[in-house]
Amino acid sequence: MSDVNYENLLAEILIDGHFIGLVTTEPDQPICFEIPDGELKFQSLDLDILQEALSAAKKELLQE
Repeated sequence: MSDVNYENLLAEILIDGHFIGLVTTEPDQPICFEIPDGELKFQSLDLDILQEALSAAKKELLQE
């Protein structure tokens, strides 16, 4: 998806319907994971599940 606040593509990370953060590909920046202020609504998260979600978002953005 894209967002008016970003020049390039981004992927929203949702796990079990809960927003976790964004993976962005902005110009002249490395691929980045962002958690917008005030959006973190969980206390803990299974690391394997988060890694899988981030890997899937990165593949989609890079079209691998």
